[in-house]
Amino acid sequence: MTTIDPSHVDPALINPRAVRLVEAFKDALARLRDEEGLTFDDLNAVTDLLQKMQTATGAPLALIAMPLYSELFQGGRDGYTPSDDVNSPTYLPDSPRVDNPGTLPMRPDEPGTPLIVSGRVLDGHGRPLTGAKLDIYHAANNGNYSGLYDDGVPKYNLRGHQFTDAEGRYTFTTITPVAYADPHVTAVDGVPEAAAALGRSLYRPAHIHYEVHHPDLLTPWRGEIYFRGDPVIPVDFVGPKLAHPALQADTRLHEDPEDIAAHGFQGPYRTMDFDFVLKTRTSPDNAAPKEQAA
Repeated sequence: MTTIDPSHVDPALINPRAVRLVEAFKDALARLRDEEGLTFDDLNAVTDLLQKMQTATGAPLALIAMPLYSELFQGGRDGYTPSDDVNSPTYLPDSPRVDNPGTLPMRPDEPGTPLIVSGRVLDGHGRPLTGAKLDIYHAANNGNYSGLYDDGVPKYNLRGHQFTDAEGRYTFTTITPVAYADPHVTAVDGVPEAAAALGRSLYRPAHIHYEVHHPDLLTPWRGEIYFRGDPVIPVDFVGPKLAHPALQADTRLHEDPEDIAAHGFQGPYRTMDFDFVLKTRTSPDNAAPKEQAA
């Protein structure tokens, strides 16, 4: 019979970084206890609410907890168009390619106001990045992302990718996103009250997700572009730091009947223009002002 030494820990399995991070986390909790009055019951209340949300949605617990910490990792990198630096759980690889200009895949009766989005991808000198790949996607009008639920919606609905032209320009047509909340989360007892106690809404502001890839970029850019003036931005459930002013684009509503007909729409439509100014291997430390990067 083999005797097991209960005090033995294999030195080869010890991860010094993990040890250091756990100790630092406990030190941070101790400071919150001493300086802010954090109690054991406070921690239990948070974990209990997170567990209820996980049970209601079936989503991974790490995703449910993301609103608590994701904004800590939203950088700005080198002072250019900031990104959230956090991989989105709503991303799906291998979306279909669309022409430039083109239209994101959508159902024939896709609800929503048509939206034409255009802009350029530029380096820190204001020079175009030709052939940059943009992965583009957003939620439908009911707040659902295609391919994540067994709801009968085509897998790549409102998802696609395109490449910038010689001037770094991209253009695509979609429908205008709207603010949304997860109905499973809003139905959990205590969640609306907890959000309100923090001065937050359970809704996310309208936004479009992008991933930008190009050989000259230091790293692929991942982030969300919002709509300037959206009243949900300051009370975003995920965190207001996500909607940095540099990530908010102006939109314009077009209601002229002749203009509408010329674009092939049945009713009013919107346009949005947004330039990405991204750090490349040859970019300066500071980006050229946007008004010069045209």
